[in-house]
Amino acid sequence: MSHHPERRKLPLIAVYAETAANAEQRVTELLGAAGARPAEVHTLIAAIKASAVESAQGEVIELNTQAPADSSDQVHEGWLRAVETIAGRLTQIADRTVRQARAAAAVTDTRPVVTRAERTSLPTPVDSVGEDQVHQVLEAAERVFVSLTGYTGFDRDLSEEILMVVLKSVSAEQQEGYVRQLEAFAEANRERFGDLYGKYGPGGEFADESRCYLTDQPESVVVCERLDTVPMWLNAVWNDELDAELTLERFTNLWRYGLGPS
Repeated sequence: MSHHPERRKLPLIAVYAETAANAEQRVTELLGAAGARPAEVHTLIAAIKASAVESAQGEVIELNTQAPADSSDQVHEGWLRAVETIAGRLTQIADRTVRQARAAAAVTDTRPVVTRAERTSLPTPVDSVGEDQVHQVLEAAERVFVSLTGYTGFDRDLSEEILMVVLKSVSAEQQEGYVRQLEAFAEANRERFGDLYGKYGPGGEFADESRCYLTDQPESVVVCERLDTVPMWLNAVWNDELDAELTLERFTNLWRYGLGPS
């Protein structure tokens, strides 16, 4: 019987996720106060992220000529293939980041046109969300979640409890059409959701329900939409009414960066 040596654990950058999340939130606030549309802000931030990945790819490509000098032709060939694979993967990440942001912006831009008075007035908060609205939104979220994961073992009572709170971050003006808005968002971000659940959802390679149960719950679809649309409002209602503040923080990092805080 052959014995394979234990695979070494690769070093993981786990320093900047929270800092980046706070910085993105601050930039979003500042640009929003200056009059920038949320979709435009999201696209600009995505372009900056893609540029950072592109810079990293440039440094990886430079490794193409840095194989160990005294190594064999076979080692050189393996080195080149590894560099090509990593560089290609970084290209895909940069392209996907911009593509997903543009798709999300397109969904936002196709929403119904509102009057000047509606644009300049503040959204009307709701004190509570009716059970019918919670059920309709949950059914839509379940359709998306199950289609991506095949998983039906979630806690529906927990879903309803969380949505009672999360849907308070949807203005009174948007409540009626929110299911359509959620479905459009899920369609535009289907690849992104696939990555999230494939890694951290039920049966995923890095699944850990004890650290972030939202990845096993369909209401996570709604949480993602609110994180991309009104992150400050979502944080406010969540922290005011739900105890597990770290759950939202961890899930935010998984959705935005694919990395939870240690």
